[in-house]
Amino acid sequence: MAEIFKTVLILSIFGFCTTALLLCLKPVTAKKFPAKWQYYVWIAVLLSMIIPAYKLVPFKEVQKIPVIPQGEVIRQNTPQNLENEAEALKLPDTPAIYQEINITSDFRISIFDLLSYIWFSGMCIFMITVIASYIIYITQKRKKAVKITENAEFDNAKKELKIKRRIKIRMSADVQSPMLTGILFPVVYLPCREIPDENLRMVFLHELTHYKRKDLLIKWLSIFVNAVHWFNPLAYLLCANISEACEISCDMSVTKNMSESEQKAYMKTILDLVE
Repeated sequence: MAEIFKTVLILSIFGFCTTALLLCLKPVTAKKFPAKWQYYVWIAVLLSMIIPAYKLVPFKEVQKIPVIPQGEVIRQNTPQNLENEAEALKLPDTPAIYQEINITSDFRISIFDLLSYIWFSGMCIFMITVIASYIIYITQKRKKAVKITENAEFDNAKKELKIKRRIKIRMSADVQSPMLTGILFPVVYLPCREIPDENLRMVFLHELTHYKRKDLLIKWLSIFVNAVHWFNPLAYLLCANISEACEISCDMSVTKNMSESEQKAYMKTILDLVE
């Protein structure tokens, strides 16, 4: 456990520095580079916080063979000599983080080991809380949802994006704006309101683009990374920026082949539904 925690600390420090750098450069990069670039850069930082790439670098230790100068007399390792050498080579005091705590007379644990168990407990609590909240959230949506069997605009949007996977559509009174849920069993939820066919097409293109790009998988990966680095304040900002970049790049992907009037109609539709 302690070795895993050491690795997490190293990756967390790297992620902290990289995230801080990207946040400082964001005002410039947001103008100079496309939204998709922003999204992929944040994903790269995300992966760097869970993949210990530095361990893949080969490292060879050179074995040094001590050479005894000619004419030097080899001392016999008598008890007196060993005691003098031990005193001369006495190491400095043990760092506080590696010192031991006597919990009971028969049980001892180092401070670093204690911190590693606290980190692991925090990670488990984080993930359990998120998964439980998600299950409750989806269950409530399904209770108030009505299944839509056929929709021409939805079928046309799937053909336009070349998606053959069967994706369900539900309309729920508990949904304020359209959303895509489910990695294994995807479902598009619509709010219980009248949406014109042209606007509905744009909504479906947005949600299906999320599905085609596997954005839900990236969002769950960001949640996992946030859980692993729950003690790192910039891990939360990293996830927030990934979510923001995901939505912007998705909008850019949907509208890239649209005319100017269609782009304006698309943005108005998305903003109206969000409001």
